[in-house]
Order: sequence, then C-alpha cells, then structure tokens
Amino acid sequence: MSDRRESLPTDSVRAQDSKDSDDAVDWTIAIYSDPGRTSMWVRRLVRGEGEWWGRSAEVIHKQALIPLREDATLDLEEVQSWAREDEADITIVITEIPRMAGRRPKQAELHFVDKLAIISLPTLGPFRVRHCLRRELRRCVDALVYHSVGEARTKGGLTSRVQDQEGHETVYTTPSRYFPGRVWTTLGMVAANEPLRTLPKLSGLFAAATGSAAFGVFFSTIWEMATFLPPWRLAAVSVAAVAVVVLWLLVSNGLWDRPRAVGGKREAFIYNTSTVATLLLSVTAIYGALFLAILVIGLMLIDPQFMTDTIGEEADFSNYASIAWLSASMGTVAGAIGSNFDNDAELKNLTQGSRELQRYPRDEHQR
Repeated sequence: MSDRRESLPTDSVRAQDSKDSDDAVDWTIAIYSDPGRTSMWVRRLVRGEGEWWGRSAEVIHKQALIPLREDATLDLEEVQSWAREDEADITIVITEIPRMAGRRPKQAELHFVDKLAIISLPTLGPFRVRHCLRRELRRCVDALVYHSVGEARTKGGLTSRVQDQEGHETVYTTPSRYFPGRVWTTLGMVAANEPLRTLPKLSGLFAAATGSAAFGVFFSTIWEMATFLPPWRLAAVSVAAVAVVVLWLLVSNGLWDRPRAVGGKREAFIYNTSTVATLLLSVTAIYGALFLAILVIGLMLIDPQFMTDTIGEEADFSNYASIAWLSASMGTVAGAIGSNFDNDAELKNLTQGSRELQRYPRDEHQR
C-alpha cells in the first residue's frame, strides 16, 4: 500500500517534564492524525504546549489519512511502517473514525507490545476537545512509556475506565457505565462534520433558496397569507420545509449508511443520526440566514402604509416578520432543486460514512 502521508511540514517539538528530569530518557513520539479538524487540534497541542508529554521527548506530527483494511479496521501495519521510517519509539494515531467496543465507544486503545496508541477524536465529544485530547495523549504516553496499565487507570478520572481487550496485550479506555458515551460520541461526530463550515458546499441550494424567498417581498398575496396564518402554522411550515430539504439531500446524495458498510446496526445508527443532525444544522442555518435577509429587505423596501392598505390592517413589525417567516420556508423548499447544482463530491464529504470510503484500498479499476 502506498504511503498516504501528506507532504506537509512536520511539527517537531521537544517536551520536558521537570518531575522526571533526573532520570528522563529521550523518546521519539510520532503522531499521525487524520486531515482536517483532527490535525488542527493536534497541531495546536504540539506547537503550543510541550509540557503535557510527561517525559523528555521529541514529538513528530504528520498529517495522514489513516487507511482502512477491507474488514473496516484501521491498517495498523501501514502506520507502523511509517513509524519505522520516522524511527519512532512510541506511535500515536489520532483518527476521526468513531471506534466501538460493543455498545461502548473506545476513547483510546493501547498496544503495549508495539508501543502504539489509537485515539478516536469523536468519542471525546463536541466540547472542550483540546482539554480532552490533552488528557488522552498524556494518559497514552505515560502508560506506554512505563508499560503500565496502572498509569492509564490513574489518569482516567471518574468519567472513564480501562478495559482489557481479548487476545492481545492491549487495553482500551471507555466512558464509565453511567456516562452517555454513545450520545457523546454522536455529538462528537456532528462536530467533526463541521456543519456550519459546510455552508459554502451548499451554495447552489442557498442561491436557489434566496431567489425564491425574494418573491415574498414583492407579491402581496404572500403578505396576506402570512398575515392570516397563525404562528403555529408558520412554525409547522418551517419544520416541514427543513425536513423536506434534509430528506432530499440524504436521498439524492446517497448519504444514508447501511449497517453492512459501517460495521453493524449500532454503528449505522450513530452514523446516520450524526448525518441527519449535521444536515439539520446546516439547513437550519441557511433558513435562519434567509429569514434575516428577507426581513431586512422587507423593512427597507415595503412602506408601512402601503402594507397597511394591502393587508387591510395596521402593519407593524410582526407583519414583516411573518412575511419573512413564510418566504424563508418557501425559499428553503425551492433550495432543494438548487442543491442539484452543488458539487456531488463535496456534498458527500459532509458525513463521516462517506469520508471513510476514501480510506479503503482501491483496485486497478478504481485508481
């Protein structure tokens, strides 16, 4: 398999821990992290904070798309070949792939024989990512340096526990039984999908939605309809509009993951839940932008007296808001057609499952 590491500058720092300065041993720690948000967090830690390594160490960080074998497991042999090239004493893989042990997520996996650790970023959740990643890195490095499961347990705190993995000299950390690990992992996957940063990928949808919503400013029939519709109906129309567009994006771009493709029904559930949540956030953000844009344009262009004469009652701010509300719903539904003009490849990269397909080895016909 070819080396998939990207030709980017290597982050290299030397970290010191005064506690171990008397008997410290120089170590080379190689970190390979997935591109995008995962590597961003690692770069911030490596460049900004050296003390969290716990011992004297030279840290090499390289961005790499961690490949998958045909059985959907990480290709650790490929990673270890990278580590041999970099003459690493300890190897750490940080991936955006959510890793599970039955019903519980694996936050980190420690292979003591190979001096190898694997950290799954989504399992750390959507908040305080830097703090949680620092904690896991410190735990993994200390456990591998001392070849001690006790080090992993000591630094686990109250929210996680260490479990033995069958068949190998390997352990993994997982949230405690009373912590909603699967929910936390799903939220971490949504954060990894970066729904608000994907809006440029939906430019066709936004353009079509804006053009359609603008009609609400100029057609008096929409003014009258918006005035006489009660708020609960306007809200129902909003929910229906967002749901229609999300469903359209799911179906037209093949974003729904089947259990066989992602490792089972449990995995498919969290993958699809994160996909739906990501699309809901993206489409809702577009809806909100449309609402504000139409409201501002309406306030600028529609004279209050003219609106009063048209709708047959005294116009106030609530009338402008109702017009913007209904117009945004109409525009959002029309945006589904505009999404056909968006780049298919970029849309499919919105979700975890579709990005993972890029990791599998390709045969000659796929190259």
